[in-house]
Amino acid sequence: MLNQLVRWLGPRRARMVIALLVGAGFTSLLLQVAFRDAAWLLSGQLGVIWLLFGGLTVVLSSRLPRPGQRRLWLALGPGLLLLGLGVLVPDWVLFFGGAGLGWMVAAQLVLRNRVRMEYQAAIRHLRRSEYAQAVAIMDTLVQAEPDTPEHRRFRAELHRLAGNIRKAIIDYERVIKLDPQATAGYTGLAEVYAQQGDYDQAREYALAALERDPSGWMAAYNLGLIEDRRGASEAVVEHVRHALAAGISHSRYRLLARLWLARAFYRQGQTDAAREQIDQMHKQAAGLREWRVVFESEQASALRGMLEGDVQLAHQLIEGHASLEALGDAPRGT
Repeated sequence: MLNQLVRWLGPRRARMVIALLVGAGFTSLLLQVAFRDAAWLLSGQLGVIWLLFGGLTVVLSSRLPRPGQRRLWLALGPGLLLLGLGVLVPDWVLFFGGAGLGWMVAAQLVLRNRVRMEYQAAIRHLRRSEYAQAVAIMDTLVQAEPDTPEHRRFRAELHRLAGNIRKAIIDYERVIKLDPQATAGYTGLAEVYAQQGDYDQAREYALAALERDPSGWMAAYNLGLIEDRRGASEAVVEHVRHALAAGISHSRYRLLARLWLARAFYRQGQTDAAREQIDQMHKQAAGLREWRVVFESEQASALRGMLEGDVQLAHQLIEGHASLEALGDAPRGT
C-alpha cells in the first residue's frame, strides 16, 4: 500500500511529504527539549501540526483533479482554520486545537462513509448480477459528483460486465479527460479494445498507461497480452520482462506472463528459452486454481473468451499433455 501511495504521488511529491513529516517531527522534538517549560509550548506544537497538515494538504491537492481538490479543502480547510486560531489565541489552544483535529477526522468519516455506502450497495447488486440496479446507483453518484474520475471508472466496469461496451468506452474516455495523468482510463480502454479484438487500438492505450506508470506491472502485463495477440514476439519479451521485474502480484497473472514469454521465444526459434519458461510455469501451478475460481464467476464471461484458451494450454503444458510445438498454435481471440 505504501508503494502504491508513493507511485501515485510521484517521486517529487513523495520527497516533499517525507520532508514535511521528518521536519515536523524534528521541530516538535526540538521544541519539547529546548522550551519544555515555556508557556507558549502548546501553541508552538499546535503551530507545527498546522504547518504539517497545511503542507500535506497543498501537496495532495496538487496531485488531485479539480473536483478532488475541492473535496480535500472542504474536509481539511475548516480544520486548518481552527488550528490556526488555536495558535493565535493561546488561551483557547485546547478548544480550537481539539475542534480543528475533530473536524478533520469527522469530515473524512462523513465523506468516506457516504461514498462507501453507495459503492457497497452497487457491489451487492453486482454480486447478484443485477447490473442495471448497480449502474443506477452509480448514475446517482455520478450526477451528484460528475467530475470524480473514480465514480466514472467504476461505472465503466459495470457497463463492461453488462456487455454495454459503448457506454463503458464513454466513461473511460471521460476518466481520461478528468485525470489525464492517471492510468485508470487508459488501462480500462486498453482492456476493452483487447476484449473486442482491436489490438492495435488497445496497444495505443496500454502504451499511454505504461508511460504514466512505468514502475507498475499492470500496463506492461497488458502490453504482453496485446503483443502476443499481434504476434510481435520481441515486444512480448520486452513488456513481459518489464512486468515480471515490477512484481506481478498474483500467481495467475505470472502464469500467463510465462506462457506468453514461452510462446514468444518459440516463435523466435529459441526453444531452450521457451522450455525454461515452461519450467517457470510449473512454479505458478497455483495460478491454474485461481483461474478456475475466476472463470466460475458469471462476471468473468469476457475474461473467459479472451484467456480461457491460454489457461487451458498452460494446464496442458504443466501436466505434460501438450508438447512444445503447441506454442506455435495461434492463441484464441486472434
